[in-house]
Formats: sequence, C-alpha cells, structure tokens
Amino acid sequence: MHNISRRKFIKSSIVALSASAVGAVNLNGDEKPNNEIKWDQEFDVLIVGSGLSANVAGIVAAEGGLKTVLLEKMSRAGGNSIISQLDFACVGSDIQKKEGIKDSVELFIKDLNNAGKGFNDVAQSRRIAENSKRAYEFMKARGVKYADKLKHLGGHSVARSLETIGGGGACLQTLNAHFETKGGSIFKRVKADEILKDTEGRVIGLKVREEYKFDKSLKDDDKENTSGVVKYYKANKAVIFASGGYSADKEFKFIQNPRLSLATTPSNPGATAGALKTMLKAKATPVQLSLARYSFGIPTEDLIFSIIVNGKTSKRFMNEDGDRQTLSNNILENMQNTDTTLFPVIIFDDTGFNQSHDINRLKNFLNLGKMKKFDTIEALANDFKLDVNVLKSEIERYNGFISKKSDDDFKKDFTKKMVSSIQKAPFYAILAAPGVSYTQGGVRVNLNFEVLDLQTNEPIKNLYAVGEATGGVHGFSRLTSCSVPDCITSAMIAGEFILKS
Repeated sequence: MHNISRRKFIKSSIVALSASAVGAVNLNGDEKPNNEIKWDQEFDVLIVGSGLSANVAGIVAAEGGLKTVLLEKMSRAGGNSIISQLDFACVGSDIQKKEGIKDSVELFIKDLNNAGKGFNDVAQSRRIAENSKRAYEFMKARGVKYADKLKHLGGHSVARSLETIGGGGACLQTLNAHFETKGGSIFKRVKADEILKDTEGRVIGLKVREEYKFDKSLKDDDKENTSGVVKYYKANKAVIFASGGYSADKEFKFIQNPRLSLATTPSNPGATAGALKTMLKAKATPVQLSLARYSFGIPTEDLIFSIIVNGKTSKRFMNEDGDRQTLSNNILENMQNTDTTLFPVIIFDDTGFNQSHDINRLKNFLNLGKMKKFDTIEALANDFKLDVNVLKSEIERYNGFISKKSDDDFKKDFTKKMVSSIQKAPFYAILAAPGVSYTQGGVRVNLNFEVLDLQTNEPIKNLYAVGEATGGVHGFSRLTSCSVPDCITSAMIAGEFILKS
C-alpha cells in the first residue's frame, strides 16, 4: 500500500462523503472544498464585462448599496460598446412625441419578431419594447445625451431610433463615471476562468486571473494563454455575465457555422467565446450558437444600383437587392460553392454611384481607399484581378436584362428605384465583404435573466447573463439599433431582481 499524506487522505475522505456533509465546494471539476479556498477579494456582485450592459447592471447594483465590480480581461474597458454608434430603438420617447410620430409597443414587437423570423423568444421581444422608454429615461438621468432628431432605420415601421451623442465612447465614459461615484470599481486585465458553486449548486464566486495579458497572435487565446495570477473572488449576491458575444472568435465560429469564419469582423479582438465556455462549463444551456448578424460596410440599400461579381470567376451570381442578412448569406454561400476566400466585387457606374441615398458615405470610402474609382472597366478588372473578358460579358448580359426589364438569371426587380445599366464612366468598385458584428447565440435565461441549467431547466442560483451574452432573444437577425435597448433593459431587470433577492 502506498503511503498517503494526511492532507491527501483528508481530502479524499471529504470527496467521498455525501454533498450535504461537505460544505461548499467547486462543482466544476477540481473538487476542492471551498473551506480550503482563501478568498482574495469579496464583493456582493461580480460582473464579467465592462460594456454597456455591464455598466448598467453595475449602476443598478451599486445604487442599491451593493459592493460591485466589473471584471474586464482586456487592458481597455468598454468592449464592443465603446466602438459602436449605440443607436437606440425606443418607443414613446419625448423626441417621437415632438416629431408627431405614431408608434406603439405592439408595432415595435411586430418589427422585432419579423426580424427574428420565428427563431426569437417573443416574450423577450415584449420585454425589450415595453421597457425601452424606461431604459431611455434611465440613461438620460445618468448623463447620457441623445440627438434631438430620430433615425428611421431599416426594418423599423417608423422612426424610433435615437442617436447617442458621441457614440459608445461618450456613453461608456459617462456611465462609468457615474458607476464609480456610487462606489463601483472596474478591474482591468482580469479574466474569469471558472464559476464556483457550493454543494447546492449555488454560485458563490469566480476563479480569475489577474494581470492577464490578451495575446491576439494566438489562434485560441482562451485555450492557449496562460498569463496572469490565479485569484479567488467571492460573490455574496450574484455573478453576472455581461461579457458580450464571440464575433471575433474565428475558430469557434467555424465550429458552429463554417460560413461565419469567411466573414470579416469589426469587433474588438477580445470578443471571443471564452466567457461563454465558462458558463457552459457551469451547466448553462447554449442557444442558437450558429447564428450571427452581419454588418456591411457599404449601405445595402444602394446595392440595387450595382452589379456584384465573384472575385474568383468574375461572374455575376446573385440578386443585388435585399437586406444585409440575405445579401451576406448569398455572398458567403457563393464563396463556399466556388471554393474561394476572395470577396466578390461590387461595381457601380457613375449613374448608380450618384443615386446612393448616402453619397457622402461612399465618398468617404473613396477617401479612405476602401472604394476605388476607374476611368475604364479594363482598369477596374486589372486592379481587382478579375478576368476582363468575362466581366465585360457579364456586364453586357446584365445591361441587356435592364433593357428588357427582366432579370432572367436572378430575378432582380428593375422597376425599383430607377435601376440603371452599368455603362457610364467613371466606374467605382469595392469588395463585398460581410462582417460578423453581433452573435445571437449565447446562454438561455428567464425573464429575470437568471441562467438556466442545461439538465433541469431551472435557474442556476446567483448566476445571471445579460445583453449579447444571452441567446435566443433576437433569433434569425437582430433588428438594427435593438442591441442597445436589449442590453440596457436586461441589465436593469437583472440588477433590480438581485436587489430584491
């Protein structure tokens, strides 16, 4: 018989006992009795993330007198929120009333559900719509400023989207300053590695790494990066994951949906699946991880005036008219079918270019070098490495369809918006590069934003998720400017529920 140390014997004996006799333990795999853990820091509420939803949840908790901290793994706080415009869809704002716009909660819900296409949780749609005005008043009361004119964005029946003055940068700076005046703190370069539970499955804290240094050169930072010092943070009331999505995690996106990995992303490089995996390890329920919302640099409304050709074959392959989800899916599907990573090329002639609903935006693309201007089709084809003979043939065929007002190939409606042929120089071209800016997948929550257990479908006590960390809320596609009311209202409701618990 091997000699066993007294410490190992005691530990083995404890593990063998029934859960009721053990006291608090970490149920996620290390079987370490919690009474052996020396808590390095103790809080009432631990919030993973530092973007919009994290700050709102933190403010609610801190204003309620709870000792609250935001944990940000990056060296800069704000996540994707800080680089967003933060357009904010809201029903019943003072600006809507001033402009005489007739809107309703039911109409907003209808628009949300139309975008969701039956994939979305309709109860969550109602939650967003019913609480959007309350969220707007919450933000204004804490110093966030909004422009005095509304935007009527795609997918919305009426103008209801508020413009956040200064965008995400100004908004997050204002919220964070308010949060800190209420006693809240932000810890940067702290990565949440593990959710700690007691024997009853109640979340009691987090295992983290301080002094963590994100390494964007790694294929999988969450798996390969070992930097930092392990610490244990206790949470007396709640752990909230306001950690956003995984739009920058190319490997995880490929596993869920190979098509997503072909797309670019404008997201913060820290938008990986690490936080999601941490929740899944704690038995959270995953929802719709293969879905994503696409961004498109160029206004998709203007693509009806263009011709789009495959970057490898130089051939037209799709109807250029449609919403961003349909257009992006068609583009990525075609890239898969033709086995290429080359993005297609969008081509306008002078007439089409000047029909743009946002000509200044296109001119800005020219100034930035994203869009290029050419005197001839030959010069354009040479620059984008297209087969000039194939391209000319495709343009000639397209122009013929316009002349007879019938797109025999892809059924484009040439009666809409006075679509013109591609023939008047100069010509303009830009890559058709869909980007994944938002992931609809995440963990399943109830209407209090308690995370639901995969096996029991019951709340995991003291564990919450808000904003983009949740899954199934928006469904097939998140409606434009609806991430903001989702983030704010989910964080408000979660914080209020914790205060009452």
